[in-house]
Amino acid sequence: MSKLKKIILSALLLALLIVLSRFLSIKTPLVVISFSFIPIMLSAMLLRT
Repeated sequence: MSKLKKIILSALLLALLIVLSRFLSIKTPLVVISFSFIPIMLSAMLLRT
């Protein structure tokens, strides 16, 4: 994978992380349920060097 593709993919995953953590999280008085780990997991699998 070229360097430019890695930069673009990491920017897209960062934007997805922000959307998932800010807007698609469920906040209760005891627990915050969020799916923000998914872009982090995908970036670890796809962008490893």
